[in-house]
Amino acid sequence: MNILLIAQRYPPIVGGVEVHVMQISRSFKAAGHHVSVAAANFAPYTGSKPLAVLFDSLLTPPHDDFNDDGIPVTAICPRTFWDKLRLLPCLVRVVPIVRRDFARMQLVAYLFFRAFYWKRAVALVSKCDVVHSLANGLLGWLFREAAEACGKPYINTPFVHPGQWGDAAADVRHYKKCDRVIGLVQTDSDYLISLGIETRRVATIGVSPDLPSTTNPTSFREKHGFGSAPLVVYVGRMMAQKGASAAVAAVDIVAKKVPGVQFVFIGPGSNEEVRVFDNTPANVHYLGKVSAQEKADALAACDVFCMPSMSEILPTVYLEAWSIGKPVVGGRAHGLPELIEGNEAGLAAEQNGAAVAAAIISVLTNTEMAERYGANGKALVAAKYSVPAVTSQLLQLYETVRNERSHP
Repeated sequence: MNILLIAQRYPPIVGGVEVHVMQISRSFKAAGHHVSVAAANFAPYTGSKPLAVLFDSLLTPPHDDFNDDGIPVTAICPRTFWDKLRLLPCLVRVVPIVRRDFARMQLVAYLFFRAFYWKRAVALVSKCDVVHSLANGLLGWLFREAAEACGKPYINTPFVHPGQWGDAAADVRHYKKCDRVIGLVQTDSDYLISLGIETRRVATIGVSPDLPSTTNPTSFREKHGFGSAPLVVYVGRMMAQKGASAAVAAVDIVAKKVPGVQFVFIGPGSNEEVRVFDNTPANVHYLGKVSAQEKADALAACDVFCMPSMSEILPTVYLEAWSIGKPVVGGRAHGLPELIEGNEAGLAAEQNGAAVAAAIISVLTNTEMAERYGANGKALVAAKYSVPAVTSQLLQLYETVRNERSHP
């Protein structure tokens, strides 16, 4: 099968979606399929916040096409001054007078984006058997139209965050025209159906963890002088919606019930975000951004993983903790209680210090429960979220939509 994957961003940018695209592309290739990727951004945005919306078009940095371990990657980006000139109308989305009607300006921008990239998109789509897009907005709309023009099935994994992004009227219109729309968990799929997408067009397939082949928890504990102390680990950006501040607020409460407990926070944060660690007690350790190996060692060393997020669907870091057999204290974002508590793999807490502390204390003071949660999480990942499991589900879906196209 010839598979074309569409992604807004691709490594060397590192994130959950980017890792997922790389994982499945390499897994498809290993299974004997021909895989290619079309992506727009290969470096993180570093400009001003008001102009960030243009990172999908006018401000997309130029990048050459390249080969990623045998997988051809096409860069969908402006490469010359004249290219940028043709995309200049995309500026309408940030013009103060009209940007209040962003939805309409987004459609205006798309007309010019489509005109510029249309031939390139059709050339890529015409060579494939199925298009699977993990991008929305201008890039997703473009390749869906190209797939329609070429008579190819188009599958979309939208990563919708209810009320935050992915559920605007234009997005919903786009989903209704896809052969399939993928929700990561059942709650996610149910929400897509509630938006008006036909039940038969919605599938539920998750993502996979990404960890080194081995971990060294003893080395991590020795390096930081933790010994055998109870250890709580947070991994993620230090942004408010992921719950770093709530986890910090839980520290003193937990310490009163669990003597010697240590808290480790791993992940990048802005100057404003990391101020949450100012004047924290000695049992709080902010390590910032670390290597993938040290992150894995930290997860293997912890007694409970904690990230009480309010903005996730299927956090890869939860899957990583579970794959090492660790219980999770997560947030109550849309779908997370179903994922965590529905599988008896941890506890979901409201995003405040008292609630997070109560959940952590419950796990740390009940060894049998902690072991059961960790074992259930490990079994869940093996059954549904390992790379082979996810790859198999996707390939089966691709064959289904191809057959539907052949025998409507």
